[in-house]
Amino acid sequence: MSILYYLGPKGTYSEIAASNIAKSLSNVQLMPISTIAKIVELVNSNENNYAILPIENSIEGIVRPTIDNIYMSEVKIQAQIEINIEHCLVSKGKKSEIKNIISHPQALAQCQKYILNNFDENINLIDASSTSASIELMSNKDETYSAIVSKKLAEELNYNIHDKNISDVKDNKTRFVLVSKKELKLGEKTRTSIVFNTKNESGALLKILSIINKYNLNLIYLESRPSKKVFGEYNFFADIDKGIDELKDALKEIEAQCNYYKFLGSYPSV
Repeated sequence: MSILYYLGPKGTYSEIAASNIAKSLSNVQLMPISTIAKIVELVNSNENNYAILPIENSIEGIVRPTIDNIYMSEVKIQAQIEINIEHCLVSKGKKSEIKNIISHPQALAQCQKYILNNFDENINLIDASSTSASIELMSNKDETYSAIVSKKLAEELNYNIHDKNISDVKDNKTRFVLVSKKELKLGEKTRTSIVFNTKNESGALLKILSIINKYNLNLIYLESRPSKKVFGEYNFFADIDKGIDELKDALKEIEAQCNYYKFLGSYPSV
């Protein structure tokens, strides 16, 4: 039996994504792991296992630990899945008693307006490693502590649910990617991810963009990240809205213009 790792503990949005994508796999066991770095390390060391990782949120943008760890490993992106994010505020006591809110930093950021409109400026915001972990922290505190968690988890627990769907943007989604070392055939490939490092010369990035324009490609994501090898050197992560079979010529030209180039995967939505 293969293992499908996800960012734990149980009750996170990552578990919801893992449960959904497990339907496209065969004979897998779900297992929570506490950090993205450890998840990628485990998959990188065993080609029979998989992982589901959050890579982008519609409000907060890219999940940097995911792209950093994928690019530094041998795993490839095999599929993507979008999950609706519906945050709820829960506590042991009354809403009027709340003086502390615990949650993952992204969840707190996604609910800034709600927090501002419902609590005074002295509200204490506390970071947790996940929305699910915030419940564990809150369970050991008094009634002045609350947590922002998923709707699924809120409804499963015996706590007071004060407000539902509290994200500042109601159409809040997170995109997750399935990664593994072995190639999976899960459907038509519609998106391709690469990372590259341009030559240290004037107009180097423009040359890459000119190639993308030449082939009339839709560049749906582009972000620079420190290479972690040389101070002041940056890698560019890019997603193109086509599968690899339609990109071979363009990617060859892009690679020829780079000091460093790596193919991160071509994959379907499931």
